[in-house]
Amino acid sequence: MTLPSYVAVVLGTALAYGVLFEVNTLLFSALTFSAGVSWIFLPSGLRLAFILVFGVSGALGIALASIITSLLFFFEGNWQSSIVTGLISGGAPLLARKFCVDFLGLGADLKGLNGLGLLKMAAVFAVVSPLLHQLWYLSQGLTEDFVRSTLVMALGDLVGSLVVLYLARWALLSVAHWRKPRQP
Repeated sequence: MTLPSYVAVVLGTALAYGVLFEVNTLLFSALTFSAGVSWIFLPSGLRLAFILVFGVSGALGIALASIITSLLFFFEGNWQSSIVTGLISGGAPLLARKFCVDFLGLGADLKGLNGLGLLKMAAVFAVVSPLLHQLWYLSQGLTEDFVRSTLVMALGDLVGSLVVLYLARWALLSVAHWRKPRQP
């Protein structure tokens, strides 16, 4: 990948992630459990999809968007927390993907995954990301109830991931169906 296309992927994923974060906030703000924890979090599906499609450049875009979002909307004077939270947001799906590919034998991209594979990958991601986020928040004194926050975040990430990944899979299958030559 050339440098301009790499930068375009990073910036494009950052923009898409940031926009979906705002849409999720508008749609589901009433379902917020605590700061950074929601019962439904659609951007988690983009995290995983972008990692599957773009790899490290997708992770960098997610991290960039998460850092900017944290600084703009949740900043309380702690730069380190914003940066680490962003790095976790970008790195957790890479870690989940590696685990799924290496230990569960799942395909490395959306194209090769079936419905059960997507469910397994979303479930692994829904454990890894909340656990890393909440361990960070706990170490910084930013969570009052580690167990409940982790469980709610896991459920929100799982629901968001399943919605986005299954919509993406459906879209890919639909495009493939419509591109097939019609038999007379």
